Amino acid sequence: MRALVVVAVVAQLGGCSTVTYLAQQGIGQLRIMHSRRRITEVLGDPTVKADTKARLQLAVSARAFGIEVLGLRGGDAYTRFVDTEGRPLAWNVWAAPKDRLRPVRHHFAIAGDVPYLGYFRERDALRKQAELEARGLDTFVGEVAGYSTLGITSDPVFSSMLEGSPAHIVEVTLHEMLHGTLYLPGHSDWNESLATFVGLRGAALFFAATGGGGGAKAAKNVFLEAAARQKQAERFSQFLQPFVHQLETLYAGPSSLEEKLRAREVIFQRIRDSFVVQFPAKPGKKPSQFARAPLNNAVLAVHATYHGETPEHARVLDKLHGDLASFIRLYKHAVNDEDDPLAYLKRYKSR
Repeated sequence: MRALVVVAVVAQLGGCSTVTYLAQQGIGQLRIMHSRRRITEVLGDPTVKADTKARLQLAVSARAFGIEVLGLRGGDAYTRFVDTEGRPLAWNVWAAPKDRLRPVRHHFAIAGDVPYLGYFRERDALRKQAELEARGLDTFVGEVAGYSTLGITSDPVFSSMLEGSPAHIVEVTLHEMLHGTLYLPGHSDWNESLATFVGLRGAALFFAATGGGGGAKAAKNVFLEAAARQKQAERFSQFLQPFVHQLETLYAGPSSLEEKLRAREVIFQRIRDSFVVQFPAKPGKKPSQFARAPLNNAVLAVHATYHGETPEHARVLDKLHGDLASFIRLYKHAVNDEDDPLAYLKRYKSR
């Protein structure tokens, strides 16, 4: 019932639209809580496919690694399983002005300002997208594989978190565990980039330490893949930086909105052309979603939220000689014990 309690408290602080939105989310959260099964039960169920069990066991191992090695929060989180039956868990709707790279933010009492709205039903997400576009905003709707309630409820492992490669399974598990371990309200860019940073580096450490099963050759392959995912994210962030600077300069300039919209399309095309050259699709594979999807400020805002703070996190990790467990301890101390966590971490980097 805690999900209903949270919804009721937050709804009292918002307007009618906030109440309606949170009521929808509360109902969706209750459905999820009702459909959870203990992972031990799922692993012992003869009707569950062997591949699903193997993937779920990998998430269980990643959870144990996160707790025992990295110092992430354990408790009852990720001890249950929810089958989304091949569908995305949810859809996030992002929006941004056509002449700014900052996403539209939405305020909630517990989470603070967040740069997107999540929906458990795709039709609700698409309806919100149409509403935002009617207001003249750029939009993007992205599928959600997993999410964290920040410790308010016992988060499960969703079957959507088990899709993709072994490296991705470990990465997304550690990403969501980080959210449940520490969270700074109103600082979504910092929170999401931190979870992404820890997920990527934690996955590489996990496979380096455990191999992930399957023998020495398989262990080496998954470690190399996890490390490659980390490097790819860093390369992509560096790739976008100069284009982001061009767009910010354009938007801050004196040109009319019409002139800015024409000029930004030229920059968007340069991004697409350069991306295809620097990040070509693998033989037999489709180009990435970034290469295929329409490019706008909302899409770039998504990237900034999940990767924009990566260089700052990397500088702290370098100060700690690459020790990710010490890195997480430092961040937990900053969030839990310091009056101004960001100022504290800034001072730490400058030592």
